[in-house]
Amino acid sequence: MKPSNSTSQSFRFIFLLYIYVICGFAILYMLPHAHNGKLSFIDALFVSTSSLSVTGLSSIDIATDFTRTGQALLMLEMQLGGIGILVIMSYLFLLLGKKMTVSNMLLISKDQNQSNLKTIKTLSFSVLFIAIFIETICYFIIYEDIESLYNDKSEAIFVSAFHAVSSFTNAGFTLFDLHSFEQNGVFLLATAFTIFLGSIGFPTIMEYTFAFRKKKSLFSKINVRLHTSLFLIGAILYVVLEFNRAFGHLNLVDKFVNAIFLSATTRSGGLATIDSATLGTTTVLIVMCFMFIGGASSSTGGGIRLTTFRVIIARIISVVRNDDQVIIGRKAISQEAVNKSFLIFTSFVVLSVISTIILTLFQSQNLLSIGFEVLSAISNTGLSMGITDELASVSKLILIFLMIIGRIGIFTFIYFIFKVEKSKLKYLEEDLAVG
Repeated sequence: MKPSNSTSQSFRFIFLLYIYVICGFAILYMLPHAHNGKLSFIDALFVSTSSLSVTGLSSIDIATDFTRTGQALLMLEMQLGGIGILVIMSYLFLLLGKKMTVSNMLLISKDQNQSNLKTIKTLSFSVLFIAIFIETICYFIIYEDIESLYNDKSEAIFVSAFHAVSSFTNAGFTLFDLHSFEQNGVFLLATAFTIFLGSIGFPTIMEYTFAFRKKKSLFSKINVRLHTSLFLIGAILYVVLEFNRAFGHLNLVDKFVNAIFLSATTRSGGLATIDSATLGTTTVLIVMCFMFIGGASSSTGGGIRLTTFRVIIARIISVVRNDDQVIIGRKAISQEAVNKSFLIFTSFVVLSVISTIILTLFQSQNLLSIGFEVLSAISNTGLSMGITDELASVSKLILIFLMIIGRIGIFTFIYFIFKVEKSKLKYLEEDLAVG
């Protein structure tokens, strides 16, 4: 996994770029026209990080503490985070009449977690179109329902657009109480489907839209099959476990609709019609598992990502079978991909455990609530058991760090902090008893 100098420089540039943009938006939120009342810089920084990392955790109530100007800035930052800052920059370069160079494409490939430079140019051109197209469809479906909440039509237009962007980017921010829509099947299904498409990934959407008849890549096959399977499994588990609990006050159809919505949002969406604190312990633990897995690579979703999870499962199977190769769909997976998958998995576990331990020093809430908050931050999910606004400043800073890592990826962070070099030394192998 030895990175070239250009690769290391790309990771460092991406890391610093996201930090600068986060700080820049935090300063904008501090302006008098962007918020109501007092707003501390740590809260502005927390919301800015949550927005750019499309997480959705918030230490303030953005519906009341932010003005429409602040909310418009938040919507812009969500779009930047969901699409990718470097993709937006590539459009600006094209508007200025500049061509996309190899170095530009390398940066975008790292930001979008893609290895094939041949397809990155097409991807960068299509990402914005796909996002706006899906968000527009969502907007028109939900507009009538949201309009009923507001007397002013312009308010309804803004809130509908905000919700559409928040749904597709999996950002999880909302300007109204979603509990009032728990019996509105059309609204919930439209939102759930938008979240689902956002977390399945731009390359996969492109393959199944623009090259429907062509043979699909292993990457897209894994994303579609695993994404759909986990979505259905989640919906079934939620409706069974919460049938007479969180969904007990709903009729049969609404129980299933809310279970579908919950399954879509717990993977990365962050929006919720049900208070997470009211869910049973078993359901909460299942939610945490789904948050950990997350969405697809090159998507607006977070977590360790679907392909990472699939490679880990395939590697475990190969060890049990004593196979030398890791096989998925009659294709052998490279050792580098396997090593990266286990590094991502291990890093997520270690960071989550250490962060949870540290937060217990500053927070009085129970361990499950704290662990849930930590995992929600690093997986960029945005669900909470209601403790975000009670966090100490140190705890907020830790979650800010986790949200950034979740968005830019563990490799970007590693190559920014450490000088990674491959050792040329070879050592004698020795069998070691384990287990």
